Amino acid sequence: MIDGRLDDACWTGPGEWSAGFTQLTPKYEAPPSERTEIKILFDDHNVYVAMRAYDGPIAARARQGGDRDSMTGDMLGVNFDSYHDQRSGFEFDLAGSGQKTDLRLFNNSWDTTWNAVWEGKVAHAADCWTAEFLIPLSQLRYDPRHPVWGLHAWRWIDRLKEESDWNLLANDDSGFVKSFGELHGLAGLRRSRHVEVLPFTSVRIETKAGGDARTELRAGLDAKIGLTNNITLDVSLLPDFGQIEADPSVMNLTAFETFLTEKRPLFLEGKDIFSFSFQDDVLFYSRRIGQPPSYYPAGATGDMPDSTTLLGALKVTGKTAQGFSFGLLGAVTDQEEVRVTDNLGARSVAVAPRAAQLVFRGQQDFRQGDTVVGGIITHVRRDMPSDELAGQLAKQATTAGLDLTHYWASREYFLRAVAVGSAVKGDPRAISRLQESSARYYQRPIAGGSAYDPTRDDLTGDGLWLQAGKASQGHWRWHEELVVKSPGLEFNDLGYVAQADRLEQATEITYVEKDPASWYRSYELELEQHNYSTTQHEFLGSSLELNAGAELKNKWNLSASLAAQGYGRDPVALRGGPMLRTPPHWSWSGAVTTDTTKLIWGQLYAHATRAQQSVFHSTGYGGKIAIRPVPALQVSLTADATSETDRQRYVALTPVNGAAGWFVSRLEGVSRSLAFRAEWNFRPEFSLQYYGNPFGSTLRYSEFRRVLAPEASDYARRFGAVLPASLAGGRYTFDENGDGATDYQLSDPDGNDASLHSNLVLKWEYRRGSMLYLVWSQQRYGADAAKSEAAWSALTGLRHRASDNQFMVKLTYWFSS
Repeated sequence: MIDGRLDDACWTGPGEWSAGFTQLTPKYEAPPSERTEIKILFDDHNVYVAMRAYDGPIAARARQGGDRDSMTGDMLGVNFDSYHDQRSGFEFDLAGSGQKTDLRLFNNSWDTTWNAVWEGKVAHAADCWTAEFLIPLSQLRYDPRHPVWGLHAWRWIDRLKEESDWNLLANDDSGFVKSFGELHGLAGLRRSRHVEVLPFTSVRIETKAGGDARTELRAGLDAKIGLTNNITLDVSLLPDFGQIEADPSVMNLTAFETFLTEKRPLFLEGKDIFSFSFQDDVLFYSRRIGQPPSYYPAGATGDMPDSTTLLGALKVTGKTAQGFSFGLLGAVTDQEEVRVTDNLGARSVAVAPRAAQLVFRGQQDFRQGDTVVGGIITHVRRDMPSDELAGQLAKQATTAGLDLTHYWASREYFLRAVAVGSAVKGDPRAISRLQESSARYYQRPIAGGSAYDPTRDDLTGDGLWLQAGKASQGHWRWHEELVVKSPGLEFNDLGYVAQADRLEQATEITYVEKDPASWYRSYELELEQHNYSTTQHEFLGSSLELNAGAELKNKWNLSASLAAQGYGRDPVALRGGPMLRTPPHWSWSGAVTTDTTKLIWGQLYAHATRAQQSVFHSTGYGGKIAIRPVPALQVSLTADATSETDRQRYVALTPVNGAAGWFVSRLEGVSRSLAFRAEWNFRPEFSLQYYGNPFGSTLRYSEFRRVLAPEASDYARRFGAVLPASLAGGRYTFDENGDGATDYQLSDPDGNDASLHSNLVLKWEYRRGSMLYLVWSQQRYGADAAKSEAAWSALTGLRHRASDNQFMVKLTYWFSS
């Protein structure tokens, strides 16, 4: 029985206990403060691990509870590089409270979204605490012909912020897994072809603010099938993500969409296999699968779906004995409809087509993983049910990428090269929308013309990203970078690209100090320089940034940055209009975080930007306080406030004397938000969690001006005088020449926004791998129709708004063979 006590004969009898742990942090290569030892056994089905951590009185140990993968308190962990490829490992950790963490560790990062089905318990005695692990071989990937695995075991003493390792990891950034020790004696390990099935059923009751209610019964299935020891098939049919926490609200004043983090387990597990970055963009952005419809028909009377239904997904992942790792993902989302009432009467209108998505990612290792060559292909195909949708979305989109990463001189130096290409096809109206999108603005006038072509039925593009430099060893790190994105590069159907038509050069130099001294445990200084232009060599700007971070002797953390940008030109500011000059500006940020091992800890942060001639400025500040009144309970409150003033903010494109006229105004944007979180972990398998995020914002426009000379150096020459304006019936009218007649008009752009998203979730793992969820989700929306409400008033006024509520019970049951 796995109980953490280590009194079974297998632990007390024959077999080797291994000690000799060495301190990784804060003092590299120093003896640890406390002794630790480990023993590993295996049979035909499982790997068994026992760890004993000697320590002082029980009261001095950090045994606070936390959610799975939260890594709170004292920790003991073991990691197996079961491929023995020195690139990745499967890690299993137990906290002093008994909470489990599992993750994938790589040479320069880790991923806690990987979840395995295993058992682990801890026990506390007067002179030590002990941890016992049962890890099914079915949860690991290995080749039984190779009887040696990479092995890493570690211990974390929370009150000291000290890590000690069985085989000391490198602290010079040359690679975590590269410095693993070895586990021998695995000869005769049997092949493990497993089948796991996780059916679920759920009941959901929804009530709307208007009094409408509906009940929905759902059932689905997840399955994991071991095709071989190191290749796994995952299948998901009609998945339900009702227990997932809502996305936080933000005030986005840019022309680009907000990048959202993935929270759905189906796409989190194994996400590293499909990862393909292109500088700050990604070729596979899993939030595209099941995203809300982007087409909003006029006259809609029903509620717009908040997502598209995922009918099913299939995923094959693995790695061959020759070092080729791969992942294949296929998914199908259903057509979505909404009720519309217009001059054709009441009817259902499709707002999202049925679509198929496909992703393939592969990588081949050479030189024990110091050289990796890979590629990716993504494809989306949509079945258009209506002419309206054909004019909104591309019929099909394909992207492809190749990447090379090469290290040499014991991984001290590196070269990275990434090449990508994209091809999108569809109705000319849909391709026109892509040409006019903020990623490229083909309609922007260039040398008296533009690249916009309304007859095109396709869009193609490519890009190149090169990096080279010193990645590890010693105090200094540096790299040089070049990025090229052609105007037609487009992979937002299944990826994320914010801005195409870019040519960027960057240099980064970093100084790292990891040996503690009288006032610090570690610190880092970083200097960055960037130059930007379009691919037509139109200069956009240059910047210089200094970043610093330090962990102090008292375990507080400090960070700060200072950046300066010279004058520049913005191809996006006028939303498809000509380049707009941006003045030189400064920005800074700073944060301080107290010792997070204390029962009460907090964080304060602030940031600001200010441009010459007071053209624009912004400020933001906030803080967080976390309190743990008892080991099993933690509550935290985060408050955030931002304000922005911009005197050349685009508001409209309106004909002026038969030609295009661009108008700007003074924008004052303010946002206020709170985030309250409470977690009560009754036992490692049983917890209650609450998250609430009220948010309020206001946008106020004034001082409307017409753009005259968008690239003039002086603000007064760039824009005309403030236009006389009258507001009536929700529209501004302007009489520029004072003749009493309206010269142009636009809708009142002012706005208020307020929302509350909250989740209350009871989670119980009632048997290994099987879960019960009880969920209550609530949303409130509201804003002052008169547009006179302040951001804080909009936020606090949410308590008077009617709410939408969802109540869900979800039960899963895990089978394995």
